[in-house]
Amino acid sequence: MQKIDRWLTQLQSEVANPFSSQLYLRIINLTAFALIAWMIPIANEVWGMDHFVIIDHGFTGYRRLAVLLREPFFREHYQWFLYPFLGLTGLAVLGFSNFISRLFTWVLFVNLHWADYEVSNGGWHVLHHLLLLSIFLFRVEDHPKTRVQSTKIVLHNLGFWFSWIQISILYLTAGSHKFLGSYWLYGDALFVTLNIQEFSLPWILEFLDTNTWYLRFANWVSLFYQISFPVLIWFRPIRPYLLSIGLVFHLSIAFLVGVIDFGLILVAAYAMFIPNNRAKKLLYWIDFSRFLRPMAGTRSIKGTGD
Repeated sequence: MQKIDRWLTQLQSEVANPFSSQLYLRIINLTAFALIAWMIPIANEVWGMDHFVIIDHGFTGYRRLAVLLREPFFREHYQWFLYPFLGLTGLAVLGFSNFISRLFTWVLFVNLHWADYEVSNGGWHVLHHLLLLSIFLFRVEDHPKTRVQSTKIVLHNLGFWFSWIQISILYLTAGSHKFLGSYWLYGDALFVTLNIQEFSLPWILEFLDTNTWYLRFANWVSLFYQISFPVLIWFRPIRPYLLSIGLVFHLSIAFLVGVIDFGLILVAAYAMFIPNNRAKKLLYWIDFSRFLRPMAGTRSIKGTGD
C-alpha cells in the first residue's frame, strides 16, 4: 500500500519525462504535417469534389463531426480542414501548441482520416490515437503546485504512458494475429511479401530466387520482436537494443516494402522512448521558439509548462 500511495503521489506531483514528451510532440506533429502535405498534389481527388472514394459510414449524433467531409458542402471547401491542420501542426513543430490547438488538430485529422479512410492504412489509425493522447501532454510550471497544475500533471502522465501502452497494444495485436496463419510460423512471410510486385523493388525481385536463410531469420526476428515488445520495452537496459531492431524493421517497411506512411509514423512514435536527458539536449538545438520569442516580444516561461 505504501508503494501504491507513493506512486499516486508522484503521479500528481512530478511530470514524467517532460522533455521526452515535448520532443515527441514536435516529431509526431512533423510526421502528421509531412503526411498530409505529401498528399497536396492529389488533394482534390482525396478530399475534394473529384474524390474517388465513396464515404458511407453510418455515424449519427455528435459522431457525425468526424465525417464532415462526407457532405458535399464541406467536400467543396476541404481546404477549411487541410490548411488549418497544416498550420497547427507546423506551429507545434516549432514548439507552439497548447491543449486547445492540439484538440483542434486532432478533430481536423479525424475528418481528413475518415475522408481518406479506404485508402489509408494502419499507420493512420496509430497516428489518430497518438494525436488524441498528445492533447493531454500539458506543460506545467515547476512552482507553485496548485490543484489545477496537479490535474494537468496527472493528465500529462496518463497521456504519456498510455501512448507507450498504445504502441505495445499495436505490437501485441500484430504479433498474436501472425500465429493464426502459417507463413510467419514457417518463416515464409517475408519471402512471399517481397515477391509481390507492389510490395517490393525490381532489384529485390531479381535477388529472390529462393527463400534464403536471412529472410527466414528476419521473419522470426520480426515475429519475436512484436510479441515481446509489450514486455521488454519497460526494461530500460534492454530498450535501446529493442528500439534499434524496431527502427530497422519499420524503415524496411517504408523503403523496401513501400508502405512509407506506416513505416515513418511508427519511427516517429519511437520519439516517446528517447531518454529525458537526451531529449532535453535535442530540444535545445531545435528550439526555434528561442529565436521567435524575442522578435514577438514574449517572455520565455521557466519550467516544463504549456
